Amino acid sequence: MGMFDLGATTGVKESGKFLQPGIHNAKFVSVELANINSQKTGQNYKTMCLTLDIDGYGEFTHNFFEPTSDQRSAGTYGDNPSPAEHFMVAIRQIVDALDPKIGEDIDNDTITVNGKHVNKANLNFEQLVKLIGILTKPCAGKEVEVKLIPQSNGFADIPGFPAKINRNGDLGIQTRFIGHNLVMNQSEQKKIDAAKNAQPTNMAQTSNGSVEGLAEQLGIGSDENDMPF
Repeated sequence: MGMFDLGATTGVKESGKFLQPGIHNAKFVSVELANINSQKTGQNYKTMCLTLDIDGYGEFTHNFFEPTSDQRSAGTYGDNPSPAEHFMVAIRQIVDALDPKIGEDIDNDTITVNGKHVNKANLNFEQLVKLIGILTKPCAGKEVEVKLIPQSNGFADIPGFPAKINRNGDLGIQTRFIGHNLVMNQSEQKKIDAAKNAQPTNMAQTSNGSVEGLAEQLGIGSDENDMPF
């Protein structure tokens, strides 16, 4: 083949679009139970997969991993929400964004699904995710906004810690990542600004020559990554 063979370009395509951090218009597609295999550990993880169709980008998926604990941890200014509480607040945000009636239904002791009564207190992870998938299925195509912030891996994704504990010890919302009329909080905007202004990084000059070193330069905590591996 010669240096200037026209056939060399056969089948070339534009590379995938890069999803910018910020608040995007989107349409709801689905909530489904999924499994993710870690190439690093070989372990399988159950997830709740949220799929959205983001304007100007296409289908976007985010996996909420099965919580490993329902215990709160101590923080500098009080307790931090447990993984289970972060997950449940995420579910609440999704259903409230799609149809407040779903939120009202899940506040009842029992939920009626396809004519059957479901006791919400006795669900395991798989049953809960399947239930949310059924309840939200009629909302396919619903227009929403989604918030994406820079992650330590360089990509934009849904904030990993949506819940907070207030001074009274009650569960609340730290950041709303899906809904309408969303706004960035100060910390999130700072991360977006840092990512925009970041210069190409010489990995040899980072604090430890690793992804964590890059995250440090961008002001992104390593705990922002919702992947457990």
